[in-house]
Amino acid sequence: MFWSRLSFKRKLMLMMLLTIASGVVLIGLFFVTYERVHMREQLEREVQMVAKVAASQLTTALLFDDPVTQQEIANSLRFDSTIQIVCIFGADGALRVQSYPGEQRHYSCPAAAGVAEAGFENSFYHFKRTLNTDEQTLGTLYIRANLDYVDQHMRRYIYMMLTALAVISVVSLLVALWLQQVITRSITHLAETASRIARQKDYSLRAEKLGDDEIGQTVDAFNQMLHVIEQRDNELKRNKTQLEIIVGERTAELRAANRELEAFSYSVSHDLRSPLRAIDGFSQALLEEYSDQLDDVGRGYLDRVRAASQRMGVLIDNLLRLSRVTRQELQPEQTDISAMAQEIVRELRDGDPQRNVDITIQDNMVAQCDAKLIRIALTNLIENAWKYSSKQAMAMIRIGCRDGIFFVQDNGAGFDMRYADKLFGAFQRLHSKEEFEGTGVGLATVARVIHRHGGEIWAESELGAGATFFFTLA
Repeated sequence: MFWSRLSFKRKLMLMMLLTIASGVVLIGLFFVTYERVHMREQLEREVQMVAKVAASQLTTALLFDDPVTQQEIANSLRFDSTIQIVCIFGADGALRVQSYPGEQRHYSCPAAAGVAEAGFENSFYHFKRTLNTDEQTLGTLYIRANLDYVDQHMRRYIYMMLTALAVISVVSLLVALWLQQVITRSITHLAETASRIARQKDYSLRAEKLGDDEIGQTVDAFNQMLHVIEQRDNELKRNKTQLEIIVGERTAELRAANRELEAFSYSVSHDLRSPLRAIDGFSQALLEEYSDQLDDVGRGYLDRVRAASQRMGVLIDNLLRLSRVTRQELQPEQTDISAMAQEIVRELRDGDPQRNVDITIQDNMVAQCDAKLIRIALTNLIENAWKYSSKQAMAMIRIGCRDGIFFVQDNGAGFDMRYADKLFGAFQRLHSKEEFEGTGVGLATVARVIHRHGGEIWAESELGAGATFFFTLA
């Protein structure tokens, strides 16, 4: 709005001018109205007074039916241009005498005394008086006066009022300019100081106090507030510096610990391979070369040893994969997620041709990501869906994307959502190894891949009704 865009100075000046002008106009209108009513009353009194003076003379002229005297009286009643016409009617109501200025014949009397008006109407004043004696009615005196003099006087009054308004407005403007300089100087300085503080973020600045009035008290409060803010800002800066130092130290320690942990994990996993291969190899040799010397219990023990060592080998492979996912540098590229999912499904079908699984893969799923890492994550999710739906008569897997959110859905065993927070932790399992094989590292690997891409991963499920895993890629 126009008013909201004006500065405080201009608002103050306009308010003063409007207030003064409104006061002058209202006072002028009051006096114009009063003067108009007063002059109309004065005109009415003057006409009535003149008519009253002439009534006695006119009564005698009517009584003796003297038209000459009646005309003289009528002419004498037109004492100035205000009296427009004078009419004298007889006792029968018929017009006897009329008087009008000069040769202006367009002025005319009413046709009869009975139709003559009385009082103010439009721009005229109509006066009518019945003349009579004690015994009889002699006639009627009718006078019509115009209001030109009243209107002229009102116009002069309005001109005077407008002149006074113009003079007062000029004087008021000068006074307003002076007052707004006096009143708004402190406010303007306060606003400029606040603007500088907002731009420079320098809370050491202070507003100048120019008086002890309410504005001066506001300036004191503003400066006190700045003092408090400056102290807190300095304290925040000191705390920020200390925090940055602490965070830097903790970050360096964490990075060193992660490097040591990764090195330890890689070393342990790598060093465990040789003894595990030896255990598995010698167990197999015992079964093949000394099988006839062992009973069924002994051969069963060796089978268990081999199965445990092979399971430990799978676990070591998963740990090494998890370690590589953490250390590997991201190499984002445009990746066809649909084609990648189709390839993973094809490998699963080739590895287990007896399974009949209804798998639907949405077309044209594309993302900017590290293709190698996303393949690891997608492989884990699809393999889980394949595994946990294996006990369903009509297994179903859906792979798609809606509004930038990818999902892998199955109708398998599902899980209890109360334990969903354990899904993506390393070595966390919601099903026993007797139900479904696994190491509990796969989903932890998936979560690390997704988080390294700046995305999120979550799951929704119902026990016995399948599960859906969702993930985003920033």
